[in-house]
Amino acid sequence: MSYLLFGAADTLGRLLRICLAIILAALGALLAPAGVTAAAITYDCHARSARTAAVPEPPASDPAPWQCRTPWSSAHAATAVLWQRKSLEYCRLTVTAYATALRAAQAYAKAPHHSWIVIMDADETILDNSLFEREQQACNLNVTDARWRKWERAGLAEAVPGAVAFVQAVRSMGGLVAIVTNRHADNDGYTRANLHRLGLEFDFEIGQGARDPSNKASRWNDAVKTLAQHYPGARPVMWIGDQVTDLAIRNPDGSIQRPMSQSDAGDGIGDYLFLIPNPMYGNWQANPDN
Repeated sequence: MSYLLFGAADTLGRLLRICLAIILAALGALLAPAGVTAAAITYDCHARSARTAAVPEPPASDPAPWQCRTPWSSAHAATAVLWQRKSLEYCRLTVTAYATALRAAQAYAKAPHHSWIVIMDADETILDNSLFEREQQACNLNVTDARWRKWERAGLAEAVPGAVAFVQAVRSMGGLVAIVTNRHADNDGYTRANLHRLGLEFDFEIGQGARDPSNKASRWNDAVKTLAQHYPGARPVMWIGDQVTDLAIRNPDGSIQRPMSQSDAGDGIGDYLFLIPNPMYGNWQANPDN
């Protein structure tokens, strides 16, 4: 009898411990910091390919506008420009890239708000400049700095598919968005207005000053330093761009070492580094065609 009583008591004790563990686990889940799960990214690619671009008439007094006044009779967008502007492949690739990046960003949703930073490029990453490229090709023009500046000031770049939903989701989850671009810094006001018009809100934006190198490492650090002054402890966790030089190689302690180059292996791409397709231009054009 005493053996039976002891065995029953031991079984009851085990059951109580199991029940207590379940209760504690449930309480832990309830008391954990609440994360925000962002909705999946959706985008109407067919509506995008069907749209017609409205090109404003260039000023009569401008001898070199960004617009093409008189296209060549046989002018047709080059393969790369047409692919970016009108193909289903391009649109679905960019949306998929942003959806993948968003899933990675959701890992930080339970972190304290404003403690993590997503660093993004602008051109061909969140801003689509293919209309500018089309106009240059229609008149068989070489891209010049003067025409590009006028395009920046026009504020007519459209959003890359998936970019608006991604940026909005990151900020709703408590992340910070820093846009570091090689657009002209003296046109930052126009760039910011273009971003706001599209719903591409951000917490920091900086262009390339006249004396700044195209290498973005120093400006990435400036972005982190500035945001950390407002949000102590904020640190970069993700980079998104259309070229590998928009992505960071990090030191073992997580600090920024340098931009990635064409000679790197590409480690981290698809993990915390994400690429948006850009067939129109890039540093890859300097690679030898052996």
